[in-house]
Amino acid sequence: MSRGPTIITQKPITPEVLTEALATEAGYLELLTNPAIEFDDYQRDFLESNDRFQIWLKGRQLGFSFVSAARALARSQNLDDYTCIIASYKLDDSKEKIRYAKQLYDSLPDNYKKRKLVDNTTSLEFISRSGRESTGTRIIAQGKGPIRGKGGKFVDVILDEFAFFGIWDGPVYTSTVPIFTRVQHGSLTIISTPLGKAGKFYEIWDGVRKYKSYKRRTIYWWDFSLLCKDVPRARREALSMHTLQRVEEFGTEQLHELFNALDLESFQQEFECAFIDDSTSYFPLQMVYECVMNDEAPEGEQSEQDRLMASGFQELRNKTIGRLGGGYDVGRRKDASELMTLDETETAKIMRLMASYKQSDFDLQERELNRFMEISKPVRFCIDETGLGMNMAENLRKKYGGQVEPISFTNANKESMAIALHKDFEKGRGGILIPNDRDLISQIVAIKRDVTATGAFRYSVERNEKHHGDKFWGLALADWALEVKRSSVIMESAKTSYEDILQEDYYDGFF
Repeated sequence: MSRGPTIITQKPITPEVLTEALATEAGYLELLTNPAIEFDDYQRDFLESNDRFQIWLKGRQLGFSFVSAARALARSQNLDDYTCIIASYKLDDSKEKIRYAKQLYDSLPDNYKKRKLVDNTTSLEFISRSGRESTGTRIIAQGKGPIRGKGGKFVDVILDEFAFFGIWDGPVYTSTVPIFTRVQHGSLTIISTPLGKAGKFYEIWDGVRKYKSYKRRTIYWWDFSLLCKDVPRARREALSMHTLQRVEEFGTEQLHELFNALDLESFQQEFECAFIDDSTSYFPLQMVYECVMNDEAPEGEQSEQDRLMASGFQELRNKTIGRLGGGYDVGRRKDASELMTLDETETAKIMRLMASYKQSDFDLQERELNRFMEISKPVRFCIDETGLGMNMAENLRKKYGGQVEPISFTNANKESMAIALHKDFEKGRGGILIPNDRDLISQIVAIKRDVTATGAFRYSVERNEKHHGDKFWGLALADWALEVKRSSVIMESAKTSYEDILQEDYYDGFF
């Protein structure tokens, strides 16, 4: 098995150059890796940051997973008696950091790296240069459980995407801070994209007086050379612009694709570090987190989420113990279509399966829904028949009769579904259980209830919406499929013909 490429550096390595380079994490990696890594300046700052308490507010896709792994790997090679613990809101995300660290390790020349002692999906351990295991170094990945750090000379703890730890953020933070009373050197690094004005991450970020020991850094999309055409000028001018203006002025093609895939408010949160006040949300973040499955488990055991969720239609059938309801929101334009299921048990409605169909043609989607109906056998299946979903809904209705219920997304119908789902979330874990899925939670919290000019309520993701919360409405449809008392609400059928929806401007102003 290959141990990685041979390292060929482009500049002569004199003892002086090597000593100077190895003195910094960025220099160590940039000099020795092949192909040579080039870090952006904010990534270099992160690599070399030594503040004992630091918090980084950042946009998505800015390379923080990679530089977190890179810093841990560089320090594990340059220091002895060093431990880095990386905790993410999902264990799989932490494991990804281990994979990055392994890739970097394999790209280093043998003369400049330590011998591995342990190599698995959740840890890397190295023998010290003296050969003593007691002063070895290690990188440990874990989920959002309590941090059990050991004393030592150097300890780093990274809490990655901390805003998404949900109800576990307090216990994790409380278990982490005492570690630094027992070590000589080290840092607690908290990193996250924002998720509303709630939770421990926002409390620490906003609490400048209470948490005055923290060094604070904000990294926007325009700090990243892959997303911004002119970083120096954008740093001077972007903050005084509106989002639309700075995207047009400074965004690369990749940034424009990301912008066009999100509604304005979501883009501002995900890439421009905006804390969206969830007090305007119909589903406040704290209420949603009370209904999230635990996806952590002791080594060798199944987590609650793994035990409850299914990975396919047959497993869904096997795990269903009550009445199974299905919901299908048909994606518009570039949106994904979303299949959601809820199993109504004696204790709660449990989400058993969620599946996304991104840029899939309608024939493929219809075949998948037929498989779902035949194998999983829901008692009722509600499908969005508005617009592009009309033909698919008609076909399924003809084949499965009353088992399939096409739903038109009028304001009245959306209100009925949103209210019914809200009642389940109000009950906490006794009402509904959903997986710890970042996009699902974000879409639920993004739902706003506004009053229209006529005095009616309007439920939407955002006033400038470019998608309509596919996962949320798929869940709302699945929940509605289990509702039995609907005599007081008439679910309206669409009056539009299938030919009408093919008109290019059909959706303009629809919702």
